[in-house]
Amino acid sequence: MQLKYENDRLKLALAQSSANAKKWEIELNSLKTTNSRLTSALQESTANVEEWKKQLQTYKEENSRMKTRIHELDAGGRVGLGESEELVKEVGSLRARMEQLEEEVRARDATILELEVQLQRAQQEDQRDKMQMLTDENEQLRMETRRATSQLDVAMSTQESQRGVVESVNLQLGERIKDLLALHHELNHLLTT
Repeated sequence: MQLKYENDRLKLALAQSSANAKKWEIELNSLKTTNSRLTSALQESTANVEEWKKQLQTYKEENSRMKTRIHELDAGGRVGLGESEELVKEVGSLRARMEQLEEEVRARDATILELEVQLQRAQQEDQRDKMQMLTDENEQLRMETRRATSQLDVAMSTQESQRGVVESVNLQLGERIKDLLALHHELNHLLTT
């Protein structure tokens, strides 16, 4: 009866351990899905940063061309009055556009820097979360393994001691049967004589 009880307890512990393993497997798959989504968002952000870097380079080149044009216009020398007014307007327009582009370049640089910091932070947090989750899961599985091993040891020890008791009872029963058989033969012998 005790063996049956211990066996049932071990089966229950094994079923619970399997259920926990399934639960952790589902949790791991969920984390993998979340990680895939984060990786996708990270790649998209990286692509955006690359695109902004290209635009930034284009702005810098345009800015450089405008500076060159302004210097050319400043060094242009003598021109007529009508042309001079037109050149002054063009220089003013180019300077305004250049300042606007420089402001955009500074804003994009700041945005790129902020995004790169956010990407690094997200990657570090994701890796830290994964490590913590795996460490916790590993510790949980170790505890369950220790518990199941301990229960198995107890059950096997109980089974061994019960086997010893059963063998002892079996030997005693065998001895009694021999005694009864000898007694039976003696009674038969007495009855036949």
